[in-house]
Amino acid sequence: MRGLDPRKEQAFFTTFATYYDLEKNTARRYGPGEYSLDRMFPLAEASGHPERRLEVLHVAGTKGKGSTCHFTAAMLVSAGRRCGLFASPHLVTVRERFLIDGQLIDYDLLLRHAASWEADVRALGLLPSLFEIMTMLALRIFVAEGCEYAVLETGIGGRLDATNYVPDPVACAITPVSFDHMELLGNTVEAIAGEKAGIIKPGVPVVLARQPFPAAAEVIRERAQLLHAPVHEPAPDAEVAPFDPASSLVPFLRQNLGVALALCRQAGLEPCPERFGLPELRARCEVICREPLVVLDAAHNADSARRLVEALRQRWPRQRWTVVLGVLKGKDTPGILRELAALEARFVLTNPHTPRESDLPALEAEARRGGLSVEVIPDLQRADQLQGHEALVFTGSFLTALIGEKLFAP
Repeated sequence: MRGLDPRKEQAFFTTFATYYDLEKNTARRYGPGEYSLDRMFPLAEASGHPERRLEVLHVAGTKGKGSTCHFTAAMLVSAGRRCGLFASPHLVTVRERFLIDGQLIDYDLLLRHAASWEADVRALGLLPSLFEIMTMLALRIFVAEGCEYAVLETGIGGRLDATNYVPDPVACAITPVSFDHMELLGNTVEAIAGEKAGIIKPGVPVVLARQPFPAAAEVIRERAQLLHAPVHEPAPDAEVAPFDPASSLVPFLRQNLGVALALCRQAGLEPCPERFGLPELRARCEVICREPLVVLDAAHNADSARRLVEALRQRWPRQRWTVVLGVLKGKDTPGILRELAALEARFVLTNPHTPRESDLPALEAEARRGGLSVEVIPDLQRADQLQGHEALVFTGSFLTALIGEKLFAP
């Protein structure tokens, strides 16, 4: 499935088995000692500071940062630049986190660099998280493979995210900010925006996406002003249009394309529409099957659910949907349901495939309280469990989207 080699995939994670993994060990939560940049600096020193040999473009935000990063990398390639992209999370293969010129890197290349890096980490006597290890591994690989540019997507937040150890990116972007990871980032949109704005560096230009909350934009602009960092708008649609001539992108993705174009321009580059190819975007209003129609989208908060509803209505205005919804505990379940209810869809509620605790009981209670048409399938493993449901959208988390891919991808 999508370039997956289970044996080599397991070999990668076995290489780093000594280190705690804040992504795979989902039963545990980040603590203040883990959410920190303290370990990144000795890791960078041990790696010979690869960030100094790359032109870094840095992207933070609650929603849209992944697609913005993929668009940015594709635009850099269209401008004739060799580019590495470090993205997260991955759905099927860990190689989705490490791309060069828009292509997944070769397993053997990844495993060779992983083995070398693990030996260096072991010699330091540190216990970094797997995300920290992979951040530095990506930069090492990009330098070794002759990349000139690196596009870095933050994992969580910005200020204390591992990617933010880079002191001098050439430009950065902040995509729409809304409510997520509140246990770490704060309970107000202002607090969350402050964490995202932590990627802003003195004098470094910032591209600010259109924000769903004016208070978030105000916090980001104030931080940029304090650091004398010029703030720029996304490229207007008239300038974005040549990069999407068939108008194949739904509105929120087209907006992210405008952020990417502006970000490249702030790096001093002019992407070429004729050489630009739209990248594959995993679980971002992604159609994986036509018979039946199956759409994957990783919307996991209220704002992203609202954007998904807008996209589905715009692309398929008369389609009746069944929403397969699985939400992790700690997410804004009422808000997600409130936005998705506007579809007037049937709902199949399920558990995402993960050790992390699902919010299915609360999800079901909230859906029934809202008078939604609900079926509950706690363990969704086969396509035939969805018989009688034709146009399907799998959403609520990347892990729920992955269920749809497992059941319906060719």
